[in-house]
Formats: sequence, C-alpha cells, structure tokens
Amino acid sequence: MALVLLITLPRADARLKWRWLLAITVTACVTLASKLAFMGWGIGIKSVHFTGFSGHAAMSSVIYPIVGVLLAGAGKRARATGLLIGALLAAAIAWSRIPLHAHSLSEVIAGLMLGLGFSGWALRAALPSGRPTGLVVAVAMLAGIVLPLTLPDLHTHQLVIALAKLISGRAEIFQHF
Repeated sequence: MALVLLITLPRADARLKWRWLLAITVTACVTLASKLAFMGWGIGIKSVHFTGFSGHAAMSSVIYPIVGVLLAGAGKRARATGLLIGALLAAAIAWSRIPLHAHSLSEVIAGLMLGLGFSGWALRAALPSGRPTGLVVAVAMLAGIVLPLTLPDLHTHQLVIALAKLISGRAEIFQHF
C-alpha cells in the first residue's frame, strides 16, 4: 500500500515522498538490527523483556499515520483527523501483539515510538499537496490486501533467524533471556 502511494504521489510532494521512503527504510533497518542483535548475540534488555523492536508496531506506525494524512484531504482539521486515525490503527496493530504473546509490552511500545517518530519526521518536511485519486486509493488498498494473501508461505521471521545464524556464526539463536 505504501509503495503504491509513494509511486503515485505527485512531483509537488517529492520532499514528503523521499522523507517517507527514508523513514520506512530506516525503521525497517533499525527493527531488523535489533532483532539480529538479540538472536545472534543475546543483546537486549532483560529487565523489561526487550529482545527487539516489534516489526508490526514499527512498520504500521511509520505507514498508517501518513496514509491517514494522505487520504484525509487538504484541510488542517481533516489532516489532523487522518493522522489520529492512522496512529490509532497503528496502535491497535501494535497492541494485538501482546495477547498473541508475540512481543513484550516494551517491544511493542518501542516499535510504536520508533515508527511514530519517523512518521512525524517525514510529515515535518511537507504536507501532501492533495489527496490521491479514488483509483490510486483502490489500487493501494488492493495491494495491501492481496500481497499478503499471495505470499502466505513467506515467513519473514524464519528469514531473520537464518540471517542471525549466518552473521553470528551460531548454530542456534538466542530466543529467551
């Protein structure tokens, strides 16, 4: 979804487009680095059960607040509402990791703060000049729904585990404190 929106943003929004792309990239890299540090070398914060940023929390919070602003329209109040709805959606996604026992509270909060921080940084550059067309929104939403369904066997966590083993030289990863 974010890729479709990034590609279709008008030239007038080049500054926002590049900052958002950089924000997404840095958020993903920091999240991956934190996971590799724990899995490969056991680097984390035991007292708060932090073994790495929650990827769901980080990525949803770097994407959905800006999507909300893009879809909201040009008015200040509309953009603030879009931003709030996007941030609340990201927070709901982040919170969903807790009952699933996928992450600790510290990992979820850290991921949420990482992504929201970079969303804010990207939006500080420039607000969008307009709203995407209905067709662009439909294609973006379709991409966001269809892509995960077409790649159900893509287990990114397994890829991270394999990378952690490769770069650390360990046969087994750190899983718990």
